Amino acid sequence: RFGATPRRALASPRALWPRDNGRRRRSMNGGSADRGGNSHGAHSSSSERTKLQTSASSGLRAQAETLREQLNALDTRREHLIKHRPTGAKRRSMQEVEALIRAKQEEMERSTLTIKEEKQRLLEMKRMKDDARQAAEWESDFEDVRNKRSSLTESLRAVFADLDAARDASSRAEAAVELGLSPEAVVERKLSPSAELRELLSSAWMRKRLRAEYAVVVRSDRAAKAVRVFGEPEGVEAAGAFVAGMGPVGVARIKVDEENLSLLIGRKGATVEALQEESGCSVELRRKELTVVLAGPAEAVVALEARIEHLLLTQRRVELKLSYDPEQKGRLLGKGGATVQRIQSQSGGATLDIGKGDDATVRVSGPAHAVETARVAISRLLSLDAESVRTVAVPEAVALAVLGRGTERLKLPEGVCADRAGDSAVKVRGSRAAVEEVVREIEAAVAANERVEETLEVESQHVSMLLGKGGQAMFAMQKETGANIALSKQADGKVMQTATIKGTRRAVGKALAALEAVLQYNADCSEKIEVKVEFMPFVIGKGGEEINRIRAATGAAIDAARNQHGNEIFIRGSAEAVEAAKRAISAVEDANRRVTESVPMPWHCIDLLLGPNAERLRQLEAEHSVQLELPGVSLASDVPVRTTFLGISSSMSIRGRRKHVEAAMAEVTALSRKHQREETVLLEEDAELLSRACLQDEGLLPGLEARFGVSILFEPLSNRIVFRGEGYLAAQIEVQHLLSQWRPSEAALDCPPFQMALLHRREGGLLLQLQCLVAPALLALQECPSMVLLTAAAPVLSGARAKAEAWIQEHAECSREVQVPPEVAAILSPRLRMLAAQHQVDLEMRGSAVAVHGPEVCVAGVQAELKELIEQHAITEVSVALVEPELSLVELHARAIRASHLGPKGGSQSKGGSQPGISIDVRRSEGLVVLRGTRKPIAAAQGEVAALLEEARSCAHREELSVVQMERLLRPASRAAGAEPFYRKLQESHHAVLHLDRVGRTLTLFGLPAAVQSVQQALASALDVCEERRQVALATIPIIIGRAGANIKRLQQESGASFDIDRNAGHVRVYGSKAAVAAAVAALDALLVEHGGSSELPVKAKQVPLIIGRGGATIRQLESDSGATITVSKDDGVVRVRGSKRAVDKATELLQQLLSGGGANGAKGANGTKDAHGANGQNGANDNGAAVRGAEPPPGLTSAAPARRAVA
Repeated sequence: RFGATPRRALASPRALWPRDNGRRRRSMNGGSADRGGNSHGAHSSSSERTKLQTSASSGLRAQAETLREQLNALDTRREHLIKHRPTGAKRRSMQEVEALIRAKQEEMERSTLTIKEEKQRLLEMKRMKDDARQAAEWESDFEDVRNKRSSLTESLRAVFADLDAARDASSRAEAAVELGLSPEAVVERKLSPSAELRELLSSAWMRKRLRAEYAVVVRSDRAAKAVRVFGEPEGVEAAGAFVAGMGPVGVARIKVDEENLSLLIGRKGATVEALQEESGCSVELRRKELTVVLAGPAEAVVALEARIEHLLLTQRRVELKLSYDPEQKGRLLGKGGATVQRIQSQSGGATLDIGKGDDATVRVSGPAHAVETARVAISRLLSLDAESVRTVAVPEAVALAVLGRGTERLKLPEGVCADRAGDSAVKVRGSRAAVEEVVREIEAAVAANERVEETLEVESQHVSMLLGKGGQAMFAMQKETGANIALSKQADGKVMQTATIKGTRRAVGKALAALEAVLQYNADCSEKIEVKVEFMPFVIGKGGEEINRIRAATGAAIDAARNQHGNEIFIRGSAEAVEAAKRAISAVEDANRRVTESVPMPWHCIDLLLGPNAERLRQLEAEHSVQLELPGVSLASDVPVRTTFLGISSSMSIRGRRKHVEAAMAEVTALSRKHQREETVLLEEDAELLSRACLQDEGLLPGLEARFGVSILFEPLSNRIVFRGEGYLAAQIEVQHLLSQWRPSEAALDCPPFQMALLHRREGGLLLQLQCLVAPALLALQECPSMVLLTAAAPVLSGARAKAEAWIQEHAECSREVQVPPEVAAILSPRLRMLAAQHQVDLEMRGSAVAVHGPEVCVAGVQAELKELIEQHAITEVSVALVEPELSLVELHARAIRASHLGPKGGSQSKGGSQPGISIDVRRSEGLVVLRGTRKPIAAAQGEVAALLEEARSCAHREELSVVQMERLLRPASRAAGAEPFYRKLQESHHAVLHLDRVGRTLTLFGLPAAVQSVQQALASALDVCEERRQVALATIPIIIGRAGANIKRLQQESGASFDIDRNAGHVRVYGSKAAVAAAVAALDALLVEHGGSSELPVKAKQVPLIIGRGGATIRQLESDSGATITVSKDDGVVRVRGSKRAVDKATELLQQLLSGGGANGAKGANGTKDAHGANGQNGANDNGAAVRGAEPPPGLTSAAPARRAVA
């Protein structure tokens, strides 16, 4: 195969690589670090091993190149041999040729040939011999080339295998160093994804995500179109499952320019990071190609591409200018600038710059979408696009009542705004219709709030009606209307008084309407009626109560007046109110007329009506203010009643006012109905039935009495029953109905032969059972035809018949089979005889089923007991669907749950013998917990799992983590190689689940309350880590470090925190415990405040030599006097001063004095001094300037440090 396509085989050397080369792999991995060593030693060993592997790989590559050159030379030789291969009609071996020559020589000896023929044959034999020799030599050379090529190919295969092993070992060692593991603990998995998925896995974002979530390292092999994953077995397996379950992956490329590329990156990469985190796709920005490559789930890539295009479209920075009226500036600003700040915050990045003074413009700048949002908000707030603008005059006297302090009292529709235009006007903007409506409301409010005064003449007799009791009616009217009502005093000889109403026009109008409603002076209808003198007090009532009631009920005004003929009543109001008042007054008159009425005499309850010595009758007269006359005597006399009332009239008379007489008649009639009496004589057999029923149910007659509201007296000896009360007739009918039901009757029921045989069976006792069931009915059996006879009263017979029919139906013949599992058959077989006798059925084991024959009810009972035994001893399996971290919690507690359901010897003891315990299988890939065992332990274990999860959910705790805290939890718990992460150790030691979301950087604690509290206490100390980042000026970096690192060491020792300083970018990172970081940051701030001041002083070029002095003497003297560092830059003409605030101020003052003494130019230059004290001051001298270190260096720097001389 290799000889046919040598170059193609060498072009893809992986086809020649063997899967394993144990000896060479062991030799290359022989120098691996000890798993028990510390992490630093492991890392050092890995680095040394990597170097050795690199040098070995170089030698192997050189060896492979040499072998490849030799193989190419052999291929050239092989092609040459193939090209010059001997040709002939037939290819014979040397032995065949020699045999053929001998045969030809023998033939020549036997035949007679001419010399010419003999010469030809000899030449032919020589040619054959030469051809055979050349072919043998060619075969020998070709075989030699083939053997050498095979040997070289095997050697090259071995070298390629060694290179592959070296590359694998190097990659594994690098992954181990990156993951902080030993190489022995790292495994590798090779993935062959699609081109799109390979593009995604090759991105830095996805590699970082897999590193954070699964603790794996991903390497992309573009030549082999594969991806290799390194890490611990669990992480590699989880990462492989994650990659396999990603679904369709898409890749998109977007061409952008430099500006849009910077926009996508954002401040310190914040925008591209946010896009990646929110979309779940990788975003790779390629500056050279000006291309953005998106890779991720297909749908997410499409959505992200649209989002980026929208982002590029809307994030363009624009600026516009809006004009408004001067009176609207306050509305735009808001209280304390609140409105402007709200618009800026809601716009999403727009900045509003409002003109000062009389400038009524606002400049809006920022991203396009934010500027547009702010413009819409401002236009809506100020109604800049209003169709109509109206100015309405509002008198200053009512401006506060109509408008308020601003315009807050106006009810403005949406899209309309109003602003005060001076003290007596308001300007309204909006749509034409809305503005007109608001203007009308303002004008109406102005008119309504105008102060007016009205008077009303009131008759003196109506004043009391207006005032009410204690003036309450007048006070309530003033409070309701908001007007002030004052009544003048009554003058001598005048019947009219004046009511003065003051207030706003609206309040005065409401008050006048209220007064008219009471007085009814302008009523539509007015009438006068006469009332007899005797009825007038009843019409007026006590304290006017009755006439006021009629006024309130009818709504009419009613006045009463006296004259010589009687009393007159005047009624004013609407026609309906006047008629209602007349009817009410007539009703009062009619109810108070004196009448005499007759009522039937209640002889059956005369004793109750009279009472002892007629006291009840006198009480009735006093209660109703009437007189009662019994037939033959008047109770008004003192003559005692001595008569039997027999043969006297059957009615009595009641005299008095109509309303009282009607009430007394109603009470007498109710008494008569309540105590009506009826007597009935029963037949002897009915009396006996009723007596027996009363003996059996003592509450029978009391129940009837309570049901019908009567009293019942039963005399069994005389067969009499007496009913007394209003419902006597219904009670009498009910008693007759009950007696008809209690008379005995007979019923016959068909009984099938099977049930009849059961009843005749002696050992069963079923006949006695049926007799007890139908009691108190009597039971008898009839053979031909087969029937059951019942005898009882009608109410009892129906129930007994239903019970007997149900019994016959339940005991119908029935046959069933119950399937029995193999593990239960051995337990069930010994019990069959006992169950058959207990349930009176026939039981037989037939293979894997039990046959049951007998009465249906008995068959159902034994079938239920058989199923209970099967459920108790059969093995079942229950699956519970859970999610993380519930699966982890169940896995932690699985051993305890199993132990709680094990007996003393591994099985729970039950009535039927020993049962195996349960097994708990947690299947993470399916999200299931599978419980296997018998029914009761499974149910109990399922309940325990549910209770465990419910209690864990109630106390689940979630908290956010910083990057440092996340790294602390993922870090190995010990320095030993292959040690598990710290969070897993906490999880196992505290029996609580620690679920880490590496993308969202959150930690969820899930477990029992005690376990969660315990792990929280452990985490409080373990996660006491913090990190602070500060941006400082580059000039302050030497101050922070100090001479030979003195300052930074002092800060670390005093605070206990660690520092990382980026000299080029000016970044300072402080990390450690929270208290240490806080102390370190405070000390760093104090150091920068103390030694981080700076100042700049612009000077002219001719003043520079004056500041430096001869040989730098002046500038050194200034530094010595002030303690600051002074740098002179000749290029930009600036003198920079750096040091503590006090030293900078002193040096600035000395420089100003020096320049002032040097002439007007110096003075002029001194006026331009600008101070820039603070930790973030300006940098020191540039490359063309000069600086001399001052006399007071910051801590850590001594005055002996080399000084930088100024250059004049």
